[in-house]
Amino acid sequence: MVEKTVEQSAAFLSNVRQARMTISITPQLSPATPGLAPTEALTPPSSLYDDPDAIVEPVERNPQLRRERSAQLTADLLVADETLAKELRRRLVLLHLDAAESVARHYSGRGQDHQDLVQVARLGLVEASVRYDPSLGSFLGFALPTMMGVIRRHFRDRAWSVKPPRCIQENAAVVARAREDLTHELLRWPTVSELADYLSLTEDEVRAARQVDGCFQASSLDVPVGQRAESLGESLSQVESRYDLVETSVTLEPAYRQLSERDRRLVYLRFYSELSQREIADEFGVSQMQISRWLVRVLRSLRQYLSEDDEQVPLAS
Repeated sequence: MVEKTVEQSAAFLSNVRQARMTISITPQLSPATPGLAPTEALTPPSSLYDDPDAIVEPVERNPQLRRERSAQLTADLLVADETLAKELRRRLVLLHLDAAESVARHYSGRGQDHQDLVQVARLGLVEASVRYDPSLGSFLGFALPTMMGVIRRHFRDRAWSVKPPRCIQENAAVVARAREDLTHELLRWPTVSELADYLSLTEDEVRAARQVDGCFQASSLDVPVGQRAESLGESLSQVESRYDLVETSVTLEPAYRQLSERDRRLVYLRFYSELSQREIADEFGVSQMQISRWLVRVLRSLRQYLSEDDEQVPLAS
């Protein structure tokens, strides 16, 4: 057994030298070592797992070495006790961090930051290591679908700017695929009724699914539009001219209520009905000069009332 181990180590060293890489040699754990109890045979040297980066860094450069190391850890996991199994699963996670990076890169460009997707994929990798059964196959074959599923759930549950109902999300994916298929078949964009017939959906369901496109990633209001230095928010907004009118009405209301009935009628006819002073004079049965004096007095009283902050001056009758 000792001679066989030496021969394996020599062969491994030869492979490393041919690849011009430096890697720490991890002896294969064997429960069949003569003279040792099962627990002692499965207990690695104290320095074996002290430095995780000793294995992770070079293996990422050589996929073949990664596969061999993964197979070795999987074989050790089959016969490991609970304590050692936790360490072996941790080593499998560290060994396949580059796989999480690759999965995250596959889903990039969909409105989510790449580093966020990497973190989500690594969470999926950890989840896969916890649920992995080494008797069912390779770890990577189990971890890849798990990481992809975790990222899909992330997009479904957390990536929406405005999250639509689940049924509309599902219809949106189906409608998008059907739209591509019908476009190739019809050589034009399909209509809503054609999509509804093709998918056995109502036209309202198809329209709702089509509207989901703008819910996933909202456009920034600060993004420039056109050739002018105008932002999207500025192009969508407009000044409401009636805001000033509302403010003026609210300000004048308490002052207007303190006028006498005759003065309120005078203000109404002059500034709302826009009658001339002659027409107002005919209605009141007085001269135009009298109407002019009444208007000057009323306006002076309103102005005085509005200029007072603390003490409200009673308006003249």
